[in-house]
Amino acid sequence: MRSDQIRRITGRAAALLPLILIGSGLLDLFTLLRNPAATRGPLWLRDVFPLDTIRVLPSLRLIFAFALILTGFHLGTRKKRAQRLAIGLSLASSAVWLLAGQPLFAAASAAIALLLIALRGHFRVGSAPADLGLALRRAAAALTVACAYGTVGFWLLKPRHFGQTFHWWEAISRTLRAMLLLGDAGLEPRTPHAAWFLESLFLVSAGMFLYCGLTLFRPVAYRYLDSFSDRERASAIVSRHGKSALDFFKLWPDKSFFFSSSGHSFLAYRVAKHFALVLGDPVGPEEEMVSTVREFMDLCNARGWRVAFHQVRGEMLSVYQKLGFRGLKIGDEAIVDLDRFTLEGSAMKEFRNTVNRLRRLGYQVRRIEPEEAAALFPQLQQVSDEWLSLPGHRERRFTLGNFTREYLSSTTLYAAFDQQNGVCAFLNLVPSFEPDLATVDLMRRRRDSVSGLMDFLFALTFLDLKQRGYKRFSLGMAPSSDEKVVRFAMQRAPRIFRADSLRRFKAKYADSWEPRYSVYRTRLDLPRFALTLHRVTEDRPRFGRAA
Repeated sequence: MRSDQIRRITGRAAALLPLILIGSGLLDLFTLLRNPAATRGPLWLRDVFPLDTIRVLPSLRLIFAFALILTGFHLGTRKKRAQRLAIGLSLASSAVWLLAGQPLFAAASAAIALLLIALRGHFRVGSAPADLGLALRRAAAALTVACAYGTVGFWLLKPRHFGQTFHWWEAISRTLRAMLLLGDAGLEPRTPHAAWFLESLFLVSAGMFLYCGLTLFRPVAYRYLDSFSDRERASAIVSRHGKSALDFFKLWPDKSFFFSSSGHSFLAYRVAKHFALVLGDPVGPEEEMVSTVREFMDLCNARGWRVAFHQVRGEMLSVYQKLGFRGLKIGDEAIVDLDRFTLEGSAMKEFRNTVNRLRRLGYQVRRIEPEEAAALFPQLQQVSDEWLSLPGHRERRFTLGNFTREYLSSTTLYAAFDQQNGVCAFLNLVPSFEPDLATVDLMRRRRDSVSGLMDFLFALTFLDLKQRGYKRFSLGMAPSSDEKVVRFAMQRAPRIFRADSLRRFKAKYADSWEPRYSVYRTRLDLPRFALTLHRVTEDRPRFGRAA
C-alpha cells in the first residue's frame, strides 16, 4: 500500500477518534445518571478500601466523563495537548472501569489510548502554555457560583420537597455531596421540583468543570510587536519583488511579518481573536509562493490560529485551492486605461463640460510633490476632517492608508484649488511597483464642495499622468455583489462596505476590472473572517497587545 493511501486511511481514523472519545464520556455519564450506586465497584474492592473511599468512585467517574467529552471536542481541532490529555484520560478511565467491575469497558478505554498513541502524528495544533493561575481562579469563581446556587436553593426549599428544613451549613454540605455524586441516604426528593433541583446541581457542576477545562486549550496569544529590523527586511524584499500597491501597505506598522525559511519571502498579517488575516499574497520569488504559504499555515496550526488571505490576485487563486483553501470573490480592482483617456468626443461630453465649467469658475489642479506637502498640511487636514464628517466616512486601516502628516509627506498628491487658492479636494498616489501604473489611496473633499469637483480632480490628474508616461491608473478595489455571501454582508452592513456608491463612482472611469478574492479554509471560518476583517480595519494595534 502506498504511503499516501496509508496517510489517507490513518487520517480518517484520526477524524473518528474525537467522536469515539465523546461517545465514551457520554456512555459513562449515562451509566452514572442511571444508577450511581452500581458504579462503586465489586464487593472485594469494598473489603479492601474504606467505605468513604469507595463512595468517591462515582465522583471520579463523573470527572473523567466530563474530561473525556471536553477533550474529545478539542481533539476534533487536532490539538496536540488534547491528544496527550486524551491518552492519560483513557488510561485513567480504563482503570476506573476496571475498579467498577467492568472489564469490557476497561479494555475499550485502553484500546482508545493505544489508537491515540498510534495516530499521534495527526494531532499537531498547538495551545497556549497551561495557565494554572487562571485555571485556579476560574475554578474558585465557578465553585463559588455553583455552591451559592445549591446552598440558596436548599435553604429556600419548603419542607414538603424533601421532608425537612435545611440550615445554611446543611445546605452547603448537601450541595457538595449532590454535585460530586457522593450520595446522601437522608436526601430523598418527594416532589418533581425537588428531583429537578438535584438534577440541576449535576448540570451546574458539569458547566463548572467545562468552564475550567477550557483554560487548557486556549490558542497561543498573539502579540503585536513593531520591529524596525523586520520592517527593514520586508522593505528590501518589496523593492525587489513588489507587484501591487498592497505590497506598499504591507510595510505599515499595523502588521506583523512572517518570513519564509529562506528569508527571501514574507507575508504581512494581523491576528484578532485567534484568527490570522494575511494581506494579499506573499511577497518574494514566484517559486517560493507555495512553500511560504504552507510554512505560515504550519505556524498558525502550531499556535491554534485559523487563517485566511484577503485581497489575493485572481491568478494566484489556483495555488491557494491546491493548498486546501476556498476562494470567495470580494470585489474588483478598477483600472483606467490612460492611453485611451481623453476629454474629446461625444462619450466624454459630461466630463469635458465639468472640467470647462470649473475652470471658468477659477478652479485648478496642481501636482504636489512630497517636499511641498508640509506647507499645505493645515488645509489638507481641514479637507480630511470635513470629509470624515460626512455620513459613512471614516479612517480605515490594514488595506488602506490613513491621514497623517508623515504619510502625506511621503507621497505625491494632486490637489484641487478654488478661486481663493485654497485646497478644496485632494488625492494621493502610492507606489504600485509597476513602472506604468499609478495607484490612488486617499480621496477626500470638503463637505460643501462644488458639484463635479472630484470628476474635475480625477480628469486632470489622469491627463497629467498620461503626459508623464503612465499607461494605467488603479482606483483600488470596489466590493462586488456577485457572491451571495458578500452581497448579504453588504446589504446588512452598508456602513462597512459602501459597495454601491464606491462601484458607481469608480465605474465612471474604469475601462477594466481585475478580480480580487479572499481565501479561507472552511465555511465555518467565514463569520470569524468577517469579524477579524472588521477588527483589523477599524482598530489601531497597540504595541505588545495580545489578541
